[in-house]
Amino acid sequence: MSNRKLAVGWFDNMPFLHVCAPYVERIKEVFFAWPGVTASRPMDDWTAERQARIIADLKWARENGIELDTIFNANCYGDIAMTEKLADFVTEKLNDMDSNGLFPDHLTTTSPFIAKVVRLRFPSIKIRFSINMDIATPIALGYVEDLFDSFYAGRNAHRRLDYVKEMSSWAKAHGKEMGLQANPGCLRNCPFHTFHNNLHGHNRVGQSAAAEKFGFTNFLCRTVFERGKYEEFLRAIWIRPEDLPLYEPYVNVVKLATRRHPNPDKILAAYATCSYDGDLAEIMDPFYRFPMSIDNKSLGSSPLWPQVRDCINADNCRNCGKCAELLKAVAKNRADAGHDMTGTFKGFFKG
Repeated sequence: MSNRKLAVGWFDNMPFLHVCAPYVERIKEVFFAWPGVTASRPMDDWTAERQARIIADLKWARENGIELDTIFNANCYGDIAMTEKLADFVTEKLNDMDSNGLFPDHLTTTSPFIAKVVRLRFPSIKIRFSINMDIATPIALGYVEDLFDSFYAGRNAHRRLDYVKEMSSWAKAHGKEMGLQANPGCLRNCPFHTFHNNLHGHNRVGQSAAAEKFGFTNFLCRTVFERGKYEEFLRAIWIRPEDLPLYEPYVNVVKLATRRHPNPDKILAAYATCSYDGDLAEIMDPFYRFPMSIDNKSLGSSPLWPQVRDCINADNCRNCGKCAELLKAVAKNRADAGHDMTGTFKGFFKG
């Protein structure tokens, strides 16, 4: 079995090659939004220098046997969502990649229309359904089996190993590949998730004047944590780096959310080595800085952690108290933030 399972999102807030090179034997893919493509995160401006940088980084990846996954995974394409304009735009961008020697191995999308277009125009590309589609069951996958080659397991259940095994069995039986995302910091079953991703699709995520006027924020997780409900972080859907070996035998790729994270080096090092000594909240996307740190080593040594991780009632919490008890055991005071776990959220949040 190949040791290459990780998919790293292209980033340029740190030297991409320098960060990735030590772990090249663990990196299976690099996923990226090509210049001009709106994806599931707000995009910085594409200067000539930045375009040259992504091309150089992707060429390095290909030279080192790393596959390329280009993403057209915005949640909304507005009034061009089912038009020849969008089809021709996708075609133009793929041809542009090809002219640079970077024709992708995979294309990840949230759009069944884009999947159909690429199936017809570029049959050699393997199509992956985005994790943002939340296609979480075999019956749902079966309905669209002709449109994709790989998919991401449903985010809200992928911490449960029994679920991962079930979905993996379906994938193998139907000639598909399956992935999961290791470090999503989102709330479990977040009701704002689709709304938030639609804002990303339109390159909008920050507060608007109207949102400020009405006291609204699209970061529901921030609101929850500001109310002192930090145990929701433990109840969420991320996978601990040390637990990754439990899941890797059943998946073909493990996505690391690094594209807009302030510490992509920490994320890659943690999941490439399956070891992390630090605040777990700081390697999740979104990146949180709570009034306390969530000590990963303490978490791993607690007998409560397997019970919380594998909880069959996580989607319908019975308030058994284990998450709150575990939080008390793993929360450590920090010098750079407030220490009251039930008080005001005083830290840094980035979405």
